[in-house]
Amino acid sequence: MHALEKADAHSLRALRRRFSAQIATADSAVVFELADGLRAAGYDWLGWELINAHDAAFHSLTADGLRQLGSEIASWGQADAFGTILSGPAWREGLVSDADIAGWARNGNRWWRRLALVSTTVLNTRSRWGTGDRDRTLAVVLLLMHDRDDTVVKALSWALRSLVPWDPQAVRTFLEAHDGELASRVKREVRSKLDTGLKSPRRH
Repeated sequence: MHALEKADAHSLRALRRRFSAQIATADSAVVFELADGLRAAGYDWLGWELINAHDAAFHSLTADGLRQLGSEIASWGQADAFGTILSGPAWREGLVSDADIAGWARNGNRWWRRLALVSTTVLNTRSRWGTGDRDRTLAVVLLLMHDRDDTVVKALSWALRSLVPWDPQAVRTFLEAHDGELASRVKREVRSKLDTGLKSPRRH
């Protein structure tokens, strides 16, 4: 672990890829044990990447397992890493259900509500093998559009913006239909994405 302390994220990710190749045939339990050790050392995201990259470990994920893996999430960075590395891909692959994600959206913990929204972005991000999912994205957005926790509001904007490349008309129609219910930040950022392709217009 001492070597990890001196490495930047890029170097750590390269190291993780090499190590993943070495443990490709290892038992899932070994991968989860390694991930837990990385979590204890403060590198939870690296452990989540190990799980994502290990076919058997990843496909053994369940909603309960994800809740356990994410039980100590307490920051923006952790929530976004978990959502894009584990929970979003698990949902995309059918390892967790729409009902599971809806349950997170109703959770009293702000980070799990954010996670529900972050998970939708994976469905809509080509680099994460997303193919666009209007219905599931908007279903989660509907559950959280009245939430005014700042972490949730910003994630809701992200969720809608991620859908724009796939179905801009659906996003535009949604904004119009819920104009009086959505937070101002959401409307401003998503409209900018629709009109300019950017979250915020460039300043001249």
